[in-house]
Amino acid sequence: MTSPVRYREIADQLRDAIMNEERLVVEGVEFYLKGGAKLPTEPELGVLYSVSRGTIRQALKELSSEGLLETRGRAGTFIRRLPMLAHSGTAERPDRKGKSDSWSAEVERAGGQPSQDFSFRIVAATSGVARRLEIEANALVVVRDCFRYVDNVPWAQQISYYPYDVAQAAKIDVPTDIEEGTVRALAKAGYREVRWLDEVSARAATREEATAFRLGGGMFVLYYQRTGWTNERPIRLTREILPADRNIVTYEQVETAAIGEDS
Repeated sequence: MTSPVRYREIADQLRDAIMNEERLVVEGVEFYLKGGAKLPTEPELGVLYSVSRGTIRQALKELSSEGLLETRGRAGTFIRRLPMLAHSGTAERPDRKGKSDSWSAEVERAGGQPSQDFSFRIVAATSGVARRLEIEANALVVVRDCFRYVDNVPWAQQISYYPYDVAQAAKIDVPTDIEEGTVRALAKAGYREVRWLDEVSARAATREEATAFRLGGGMFVLYYQRTGWTNERPIRLTREILPADRNIVTYEQVETAAIGEDS
């Protein structure tokens, strides 16, 4: 009888082999365990590890829940190892040099091809949005929603909310792309962000998110919220949904007193 923990041992061995892109030889056939490669079948793995097909199925289910594998119907089980991309948590600044879209620039530096679906709407603020923007509940907000892709793989969703009067003044209350970026457009209109409040949490993906991002069962997402303030008021709330199997949040800290000092 197979030990109840045997499937975990097999999952651990397969995980290590996948992460190290090793080769498995099953009945004289070599399998190279790299991203996009097909795994041996359940019966073949059963022979390799001398266990039942049911034990192999449990091990593969565990790896699928971690986002390492995906089953493509009759085509079999494949390695779904996506590259981790850095998502900068450093605040956007209107005087920063370079591209206005730092996410696209980061993807391109990593060798990927960024793209996105954009949508725009004007809606009544929910209580959570109203509280962070310090506006009345049900007051109008402009919503700019970007669903992002890397090499056509769903990667992240960014939804930004702006008080209606602020969006009108900055001329970002339009259903088109803002070439210079909304942070710069706001600054030009006199709404320069000077401080930010970030909230980062993790939770299991909802059914809708799992479908949209093509996630395996049990996958988690990072839920990232940033409220941007001028000296007088909050003017922007940005919420981002980042699948945890492909995103890592980074912050760059600079000691202000050290700037310009001789070493």
